[in-house]
Amino acid sequence: MTVIIALLTYNILLFLTLALPAGKIINNNINSLKNETSGFSWNIRLFWVIVAIIIVAGTRESYVGVDYSGYLEFYNYILNHGKFPSFWKENEVGWEYLNFIFAKLGVPAGLFFGLVAGLIWFFFIKASYRFQFLLPLMFFFVITNGIFFWTLSGLRQSLAVVIFFYAIQFIIEKKPFQYAIYILVASLFHVSALIMLSVYFLRIVKFNRNLFFVLYVLSIAFIGSDWFLTQMASLLSLIGSGIDVFSHYIQYLETAKFAFNEERISSGLGVLLRITTTLFILYKSKTVLDKQPKLALYFVLFFLGDILTNIFFAVEIIGRITVYFNICFAIVAASSVYYSIKLYEKITAILLILAYFLMFNTYVYRMFTNQSVI
Repeated sequence: MTVIIALLTYNILLFLTLALPAGKIINNNINSLKNETSGFSWNIRLFWVIVAIIIVAGTRESYVGVDYSGYLEFYNYILNHGKFPSFWKENEVGWEYLNFIFAKLGVPAGLFFGLVAGLIWFFFIKASYRFQFLLPLMFFFVITNGIFFWTLSGLRQSLAVVIFFYAIQFIIEKKPFQYAIYILVASLFHVSALIMLSVYFLRIVKFNRNLFFVLYVLSIAFIGSDWFLTQMASLLSLIGSGIDVFSHYIQYLETAKFAFNEERISSGLGVLLRITTTLFILYKSKTVLDKQPKLALYFVLFFLGDILTNIFFAVEIIGRITVYFNICFAIVAASSVYYSIKLYEKITAILLILAYFLMFNTYVYRMFTNQSVI
């Protein structure tokens, strides 16, 4: 019964995120394509999307999310004792005081974590920038490829990542001060966000489809290379241990966790799907950027992240950085599908959508069958 309820819950959420925002999944003809808008605008349907996410995130089981039980313990201690636990490792100040304020107000844990999820997806929605018509597809890909489930676990970094995702628009608009402010705010929840200050200078990098194709194909050869990963893990441990602000994160070198759930499909089909999708995005990039040149930076960031993900396939401390780039998958995958007009492009796009939908349901089924953490 638990598995059936879980499948229904997450599929209903997926349906709502597709149906409520204004936009199309597959276009019938080129005349139905939309252009960028002058700015972002809220509507009541987006509000209900956030409400649905708050409910799902706030009522989930404690095992849905690797770190969720730890976050629950931290929050409940403050709720019951009115102070920070002395036995707990120090977190970023923004996260600590966000917990402290809501706990002092007596907000139940489920509601608090639901509201945190709502805040995460508030920034995600705002990050659609001038391409709000892509939101249904953006939601589809972040939910079905596992980013949504990751946000239920890595709450602190999820906040930092979506704030960065939102701040990318200030790079495009050449507003360094606003960009820096948002990155500093993001670092209050996860210190790794500070590295993203350097991303501002990537605005001068032009997206070269042929170059990224060569680099991406070469990077595939590194997937699963034990010798390379061992050497890089040793090097990163040496570097990271000498920098106090990052020394805490060296523990992630001891694990083989991955940022998203594609790699967790034991048959390897998830990895094949990710590679296929990336090549499709690369193929569609010329059409998309001819229509929407302002999306170029998202393509640069996505491919940099995907190349690094391949090279450092099982080094999670690198995944803590590439996840900032990989969030751009939402908008580049969405735009690639949206601008698929030719028949063979539509067929490919539909097959990819079906593949992600099946992978999503397989993942939910396995998670709740085993009651294992994400």
